[in-house]
Amino acid sequence: MTTTRIRRCGETALLLDCADLAEAVSLAARIEQWRPDALDVVAAARTVLVTVREAAALPELRRRLEALLADPADHPVAPPPSGNLPSRNRPASNLPSRDRLSGFRIGASDPDSGSVGGVADVGDAGGDAGSGAGAEGGVAEVTIDVRYDGPDLAAVADLAGMSTEALVRTHTSITWRAAFGGFAPGFFYLVDARELGAGGPNAREPDAGGAGASEAAGGPSAKPALPAVPRLGTPRARVPAGAVGLADRFCAVYPGASPGGWQLLGTTDARLWDLDRPDPALLAPGMTVRFREVGGRSGDDRGRSDQRR
Repeated sequence: MTTTRIRRCGETALLLDCADLAEAVSLAARIEQWRPDALDVVAAARTVLVTVREAAALPELRRRLEALLADPADHPVAPPPSGNLPSRNRPASNLPSRDRLSGFRIGASDPDSGSVGGVADVGDAGGDAGSGAGAEGGVAEVTIDVRYDGPDLAAVADLAGMSTEALVRTHTSITWRAAFGGFAPGFFYLVDARELGAGGPNAREPDAGGAGASEAAGGPSAKPALPAVPRLGTPRARVPAGAVGLADRFCAVYPGASPGGWQLLGTTDARLWDLDRPDPALLAPGMTVRFREVGGRSGDDRGRSDQRR
């Protein structure tokens, strides 16, 4: 581990400064292995916030975090026996329902998508990308249907030096990973799984069209499938719910209408935040997300698909 600082944050939390996103996500996952319900573990781009119930627990928490950082990454620190940091060996019945998910396919309003109310094939264990059974290490997978009709689709394709058709192929071929949440309830920052060292066998190969998809044997140092995308110079006053956008190296789906400066590729009817569900947030840190094209496409330039690569 290269984390160098553990800082107190408020009365009941510690903030860990990390070298980069991959380290922050990895460290948060390790802490989660022994976190009780009384703790909140929140990863961000370069930090991890760990919250306990009482300030009296902070010295013990700091000691165990220091031990965690000193251990090799593949040897998690043993959980404390009692108190504010109980054992991680919780029965499966006590885990949040999202930890027991087998897989989803989330549909757009397409007559052939098979979606009902925006959700299709819940718990499908078939052989396609919607199957949670194929997720590496049992990580839940969500496949989101997208109409690539966004107002910035052509501009992002120009930035990437490819046609809109190739951009769509690339975006749908990437294995995305939910790194952390923020900005709004249900809003998750998705990154190419290879940036977190999680490409593995689930990362898709480039297709015959040369879309530049994730490499199956990738890792944190693998070349990104898409370039970093700048935010808009002037944010939009209103971005609709279900808009799928890119900013920097992140991808996200807007869970509700709000201002926003991300470059919009398309729209989906997936409900990222729904108070009528037991777990309102569709996504959770660590989930695998894939996008699937449905319906028409705006700004299409299929005739130029071989001119810019």
